[in-house]
Amino acid sequence: MPLTDDRALGGSATQDNFVPLWLVVLVLLLLLAVMGVGGFVIRGVMAGERPAVTREQLEVASWLKQIKARPSDPQLHLGLGYAYQQAGRYRKAIAEYEVVLKANPRDTAALYNRGVSYLLLDSGKDAKASWQAVLKVDATHALAAKALGEYYVDQRDYRSLVAVVTPAVQAHPEMADLQYLLGFGYEKQAEPKLAIAHYRLALTYTPGMTDARDGLKRLGVTE
Repeated sequence: MPLTDDRALGGSATQDNFVPLWLVVLVLLLLLAVMGVGGFVIRGVMAGERPAVTREQLEVASWLKQIKARPSDPQLHLGLGYAYQQAGRYRKAIAEYEVVLKANPRDTAALYNRGVSYLLLDSGKDAKASWQAVLKVDATHALAAKALGEYYVDQRDYRSLVAVVTPAVQAHPEMADLQYLLGFGYEKQAEPKLAIAHYRLALTYTPGMTDARDGLKRLGVTE
């Protein structure tokens, strides 16, 4: 006697125990979904889980919340600008720094970080102008002097390098990076005695500074 359709599918020939084909297929699909990638999606939706949020995104959200309560506070816009900068959203960062500078054009933190953001956008001339503005407010601003000094190294403008770094070195002699930059500027202007003096000062504060050691070697000095 030939098998009925029910028996061919592995079911029973009796009506009471009959399992519809569509139900078998649905159960198999659900099992596959739970075991595979689909399972993670289904479980996430059912559990109400949210996509992962980065620390930078949380920082931005926190500052935005504060600004909503106090929109005219320049310090909050400065914080938001830096949060955008850390998140790699440099144009938004610059926009926030401009809000700060509209309230106080001499805010060195906004000017300096605006320059950093411009540089990261490959806008070197705008970065240069922003750091120059910092040094007009405070000629001894170490970070702006270092950033602008390194910009002048790239441009091979060693006279300007010495000019911008000197006041900061005088105010912050312990900063080995500035000592090295000034030494390098003097070396490139064929003033070896001054270069050696600043390379040695750099090594006084940071004995392991490879750049300063290399500078002395180039000038024929053995420690």
